[in-house]
Amino acid sequence: MKKIFIVILIVITVFAIIVGIRWNHLTNLSETSTIVVSYLKNEGFFVLYHSDDFGLYTITNNELTEKPYSDYLKVQNKNLEFYVDKKLHHEFFYVNNHPLSNLFGFGHIHVTVIMSENEVVGASSTKDGMTYPLHGE
Repeated sequence: MKKIFIVILIVITVFAIIVGIRWNHLTNLSETSTIVVSYLKNEGFFVLYHSDDFGLYTITNNELTEKPYSDYLKVQNKNLEFYVDKKLHHEFFYVNNHPLSNLFGFGHIHVTVIMSENEVVGASSTKDGMTYPLHGE
């Protein structure tokens, strides 16, 4: 009985440490990252952690069909020309509760959110090197 108690105590301790690290990580985000977290939560995802960001950059008409831009722009709901000459940057997160997740919504999925001047202007999901719309349709 004592061994079971010790195992349960260890599991609870590890869980508390992981939750504490995640909470600390998500409470120390930049303003744009915080906007993205709210956006992803409103889209129904459980945000695991912020992995990185990239930008500022602009895309020209000639670059719309070139990689890497074409990979994530082709899955957006907006017309490609919408992104031309805008100051863009990306926020990268891992989420759970995603249609591309493995079993019953478990399994982290990499999400890229495209921002322009503190506004979400696009998003995509990546699994196994393939780029999908945000919800994986």
